[in-house]
Amino acid sequence: MISAKVVNPFKALEHKGHIYKAGDTYPAEGFSADEERVYFLTGVHPKYKKIYLAEVVIDEQEPKANESEYPKHTGGGYYELSNGERVKGKDEAIEAENALKNGG
Repeated sequence: MISAKVVNPFKALEHKGHIYKAGDTYPAEGFSADEERVYFLTGVHPKYKKIYLAEVVIDEQEPKANESEYPKHTGGGYYELSNGERVKGKDEAIEAENALKNGG
């Protein structure tokens, strides 16, 4: 998992046009950071002569799939279940996750 601090505003086309402002954390909730893209954004942009990201943090540890972590909110009203399925609505996601845990 990679995250960084935004130091200059930019529009991330790979994140559905999300606008990042100085001080924001990259990537925004619901998006993932590609290592190559982070590397590019931490360097001086060839056209605009600015850097866009700093203070990069790389967490080498994979998150452990703990039952209490599910359902996980992924943005836009969607939740991920422990089996990787996405469900819209918190109540629906909780019900579906409980069904998975109980073998239903």
